[in-house]
Amino acid sequence: MDEAYTHRDLAALCKVSETTIKSYRRKFPGFIPVLTRGKPIRFRKEAADVCLRIRDCFDKGMSVNETLKILKEHFKESPTERRRTAAPPRQDEAAAAASAPGPGVVSQEYLDKFFATAGQMMQGMAGLATAQAKAGQRLAALETAVQRLIEVQQQNNETFSLLLARTAPASDTLAASSSTDAGPGACAGAGVAADAKTGDTAAPQPERPVRARKIVNVTSPGGSVKSYTLEKPVSPDTPKPGPASLERPSDAFLNTPIVIRNDHGEFLGVPGRMPLGRFVEVLVREAEESGASLSNWHRDEDTWIFSMQTPGGDAHALHFDSTTTPRGNLVVLLDRLDVNGEQTSPRFLQEFFRQVKDKF
Repeated sequence: MDEAYTHRDLAALCKVSETTIKSYRRKFPGFIPVLTRGKPIRFRKEAADVCLRIRDCFDKGMSVNETLKILKEHFKESPTERRRTAAPPRQDEAAAAASAPGPGVVSQEYLDKFFATAGQMMQGMAGLATAQAKAGQRLAALETAVQRLIEVQQQNNETFSLLLARTAPASDTLAASSSTDAGPGACAGAGVAADAKTGDTAAPQPERPVRARKIVNVTSPGGSVKSYTLEKPVSPDTPKPGPASLERPSDAFLNTPIVIRNDHGEFLGVPGRMPLGRFVEVLVREAEESGASLSNWHRDEDTWIFSMQTPGGDAHALHFDSTTTPRGNLVVLLDRLDVNGEQTSPRFLQEFFRQVKDKF
């Protein structure tokens, strides 16, 4: 072999790659003397022995520092070559060296990407946990609200039932009361007094017909009370009416919307949700205009019955029950209409309800 060696020559001699020979030179620059710096670079003859010794030391697992000690014992180091080789490598070579990790070493770029991805995953998991916690809180709040709504509905139903079971005996809250201003007894007393003044004994005079007056008080949905006076001539042979009933529905019952059922069993009401009190007020107004007389409310178990007499003399009895619609709304159902004690047909009841609704 010639006196000068190239990188390829030294690699063939040591049976390693050219890259390995270049790494020897970078690690031990002062021990591999350069002969010429042209292309290709040529090294002195001593470089072959140095490269062989470096290879043997690395094969034995010795470190760079340990190998450096061996080289200092057997070879002469060139300070000039060491300074020249120790100069900073070119930018492209430095970047390549930094980006090329050694065997079993993870690059910094890979680590940065790994930690960035891991951080994003952790943030996503934290966000998911937060969303689940908030969803759980919303679900718990919704369940609490539904439970509270059920409790309030039950309380309302109980309160409404209690109100329906009460009666108000106070005279200023009566729905209907009656009083008679004059009667046969009063007329007879007046005749006796006249005879006493004149001193004459007169023959009994026939009793004159009197007019019976009935005062009806109706409480409107707004809470105000309206009074109506109904008069009708009464013959002396007409039996006297019995004492008026003190029963009346509660204000809650009178303020409840009124409905009927059609042929299909569906609930039909009045636009604006007309309350029972307003419905009765319309009946009373019509009765006042026509001169019909009305009787008091009375109760038959859970049914409230409102009776009235038409100008033609027919007695009407309207039956009202408290019920609940499929949607859970409390309503008063006009369930039945009796005329002169006989129950009418559902079609007649619907037509009667329609006529009253049209007058609203």
